[in-house]
Amino acid sequence: MNTIAVSDSVIDSCTLIYVEVDQNSNKVWQGTVLTSGVFIAEWGRIGTKLQSKTYQFSSLGLAQNKFERIKRQKLRKGYTTAPILTKNSSNKVNLKPQDLDTIAAKQIQHGKDPRAKQLIRYLVEVNIHDITSQTNISYNSYTGNFSTPLGLVTPEAISQARDYLLQIATAPKKNNPSIRNLINNYLRLIPQKLNHKIDYQIFYSQGEIQRQYEILNALSAAIDINSTNDQHNIFECSIKRVPGSTLAGRKIFREIRQLYKSTINQNHLSANYKLRRLYEVNIPSMTQTFTKKAASIGNIKTHWHGTKASNLLSIFQGGLIIPPANAVQCTGRMFGNGIYGSEQSTKALNYATNYWNNSGDNAQRVFMLLCDFAMGKEYHPTSRSGGFPIKGYDSTYVKPGTMNVINQESIVYSTDQVKIKYLCEFL
Repeated sequence: MNTIAVSDSVIDSCTLIYVEVDQNSNKVWQGTVLTSGVFIAEWGRIGTKLQSKTYQFSSLGLAQNKFERIKRQKLRKGYTTAPILTKNSSNKVNLKPQDLDTIAAKQIQHGKDPRAKQLIRYLVEVNIHDITSQTNISYNSYTGNFSTPLGLVTPEAISQARDYLLQIATAPKKNNPSIRNLINNYLRLIPQKLNHKIDYQIFYSQGEIQRQYEILNALSAAIDINSTNDQHNIFECSIKRVPGSTLAGRKIFREIRQLYKSTINQNHLSANYKLRRLYEVNIPSMTQTFTKKAASIGNIKTHWHGTKASNLLSIFQGGLIIPPANAVQCTGRMFGNGIYGSEQSTKALNYATNYWNNSGDNAQRVFMLLCDFAMGKEYHPTSRSGGFPIKGYDSTYVKPGTMNVINQESIVYSTDQVKIKYLCEFL
């Protein structure tokens, strides 16, 4: 490879991608032109070390001609432009040089309690581990970025990929050649390191669809965080351990432990878990909107909400969310797109232990949120007569035994109807 002058700068560059599952192709080609008349070509299978060749020309024009000629050849063969953010993109690609752990520990108020600080560090670690171990997405602790093997993709690509993933999830799998085209299109938008032999049928499983859904969420969050003004806090919340050394702390712990034990379903696999620690949570934006909504519709109930430990960091960043109607998720939403909770503790705890959803790491510590739900006017379904939510009602309250539902469920359809009060850790 020729020596490149340190003063060289990039005049033009592009990244092209070619994915065809029927041909077992998952390739990338990258071209770069430098001011010194150097053209560099790199190529290979996505996620592997690329081969490269450097051409030194007598003029910049000749280098650009070589670049354009090979680029046109690749496009004619079926390569497409990879939607990768570059240094010239309007979106920032890097956070300031401190890792996510430092940011979370600094911005999430923990009252200088060492256990709360250790909890925050754990939530960062498990968030990163869950994404990187379950996907081919990498994490850079210096920049705070999750990225594909080719870099961060554009927000437009993520949006289009969601549409393709929904079509893949809902398309008939048997004797349907169009599904392979959908997978090709998806992988061209979200470059990933695949096995040497591409097995497109892995996209037939709910587990893989869920895994890809989490990839898109991670990439979207990376772009959102990187686009944040440096002066703006990513995390605006507090997590403070309920102390066992005070009378008030012990009283709260006993009350919540009793609430948990009194609502256990002994048939659930999670019934043997015991409350270990308790943390008071306050997300000011969530508290503010909930207070206003609750004052308007009333009927506040205490409900459990279970989730994986690796999801907690994003919840503390932005609160609980309602996935859009076209979101692809494995967990069922029989009663519409909303936030689900239950008066029955182990029903919710099953979601934290991967009983309902097999994606993720079963070795994660087990947590559950205790929340206030502003139920307002409740709809009590007796049959599956139509879609949810029901017009004129603020929530849905499902009694055990209704519509083959074994455990109680409550669903609200607006994020301002929920406030997180406590984070409960179980053992």
